[in-house]
Amino acid sequence: MVSVLAFIVVSSCNESFLDTKPLTEFPEEDVWTDPALSEAYINDLYNRLPWSWTNTTNMVDEGRSFNVGAEHGVNNMLITPDNASWDDWGGRYASIRACNIFLENIDKLPATELKDRMVGEVTFLRAWYYHMLVSYFGGVPLITNAYSLNDDFTLARSSYADCIKFIADECDKAADLLPLVNTGNASGRATKGAALALKSRTLLYAASDLHNNATEYSGFSNPELLGYTDDNRADRWKAAQDAAKAVIDLGIYSLYRPDPASGEEASQNYEDFFTSRQSEEDIFVRFYTSSINRGVSAWSVNPVGYYGIETVGAITELVDDYEMADGTRFSRSNPEQALEPYKNRDPRLYATLLYEGAKWRPRSPDLVGFDPVGVLQVGTWEKWDNETNSIVNIYGLDGRNSMVYPGGYNNTGTVMIKFVDRSVVVTDNTTQQDLTWRYFRYGEILLNYAEASIELGEDEEARTYLNMIRKRAGMPEITESGDALKERYRNERRIEMVFEDQRFFDVRRWLIGQEAYQAVHGVEVVYELNPDKTTATVPTITPVQIMTGSWEDKAYFFPISREEINKNDLLIQNPGYN
Repeated sequence: MVSVLAFIVVSSCNESFLDTKPLTEFPEEDVWTDPALSEAYINDLYNRLPWSWTNTTNMVDEGRSFNVGAEHGVNNMLITPDNASWDDWGGRYASIRACNIFLENIDKLPATELKDRMVGEVTFLRAWYYHMLVSYFGGVPLITNAYSLNDDFTLARSSYADCIKFIADECDKAADLLPLVNTGNASGRATKGAALALKSRTLLYAASDLHNNATEYSGFSNPELLGYTDDNRADRWKAAQDAAKAVIDLGIYSLYRPDPASGEEASQNYEDFFTSRQSEEDIFVRFYTSSINRGVSAWSVNPVGYYGIETVGAITELVDDYEMADGTRFSRSNPEQALEPYKNRDPRLYATLLYEGAKWRPRSPDLVGFDPVGVLQVGTWEKWDNETNSIVNIYGLDGRNSMVYPGGYNNTGTVMIKFVDRSVVVTDNTTQQDLTWRYFRYGEILLNYAEASIELGEDEEARTYLNMIRKRAGMPEITESGDALKERYRNERRIEMVFEDQRFFDVRRWLIGQEAYQAVHGVEVVYELNPDKTTATVPTITPVQIMTGSWEDKAYFFPISREEINKNDLLIQNPGYN
């Protein structure tokens, strides 16, 4: 027996096949002789793809929530083979096995265009699961058949180079079988562009410093598991550039609203893009639909004064990396900028974060008397009490001393609003909103192409594509060359792709762990008492350390869990883990 998910037929092209509900089990022979059941089997493979508001956001120098779980362990190098759960080795291989089962049995269906498409989808999904494994561990065992209980499960890790070649080749196979576009009820299924986008990301990672710098794993007995051992790096950058260009040359994707008339419009466009249902920038997405009770709850990321628990806030280090609106660096050493740190910044900041005084939406009726405007309140107001002849602190509705939800999970002083539909009024953790989660989008492909071009010394080409992103953001063009261009590019990628599960891997592949993993800061916001005992209308905003952090080079790769090592004595553990 195999478990499948029902294929829900919906009338709108905006509601994809992923809006599914569990179905009872079917006999295995029925699945491989009925195209509808075979397609439903694939739906389950899609639904296994991970997404989260906080997938890796709080385990790198982007966000923090106030807990001591996995994020604390990763940020403080408390990573061991005995607590290696976040990378989901077992879950990825379970999904790969499900893909293998499908590919071994699909020939029982007669040859049709639908059959070819389904094979392309599963080939793409299997390649993606391998990409996820390789991104955490380096080379892993390549398994292309479905083991049975009587088979020998022990298998050595393949070299990193062999894994990358396998993934890239599988992407090419998938691209040849998949349609250029999907519409109607097939919206959300993999396309040729999705397969080529996965190839682009895979080859970009493979060409990066982490996998081409033997000194990072010198002394390790099997360096071929972690990267390349030859000197053909220029060829790898060219392959990465070509892979990104292949997506561009499809000619069917473009940036969402690429030419704003003002910074305000650019900010609104950026916010609208991440709450839109479908767009010309989408390459591979997942739909969540509240109207059929298959939406997502934004309760966990809404401010506490709006009855959320705000688990994602930007650390001050990230906030400071947003440029000024004129393209210059922000600096807290500049008194004017430090006084009003959120003023005249990159328009994307205003579409990504709430900060003290930033407008969100009207408060609920029971709180509108405390805040008739509807702005984020994380600050403390110092008031003079004539009766006690002392200062009394009044706390904002969204801070950690909020009367709505004291404590909360966020002490950064900011709240993430990227992806969050501000029109949806959250009342509790059952409130749902629509969400289109973008696994691959055209903006990433332009950045991939620009990075490979920089590494190949093609600065003018890189600037052309990088400035497409800048123009859409309402930011001035980048004009630098050489190392200065690389630095600007890396910051641009940090800002454009923030909270999209990219930075965690960028930090590792660029070998900047020492820079990224340090003690991090939030801000303390105080409306201070003036000498005349009135309260200041402009707050004093001061960075304060909120969490510790540290770095060890072992964390460039994650440990294989001890449980997996014990089950397969051919597995070689990554360096630095006992």
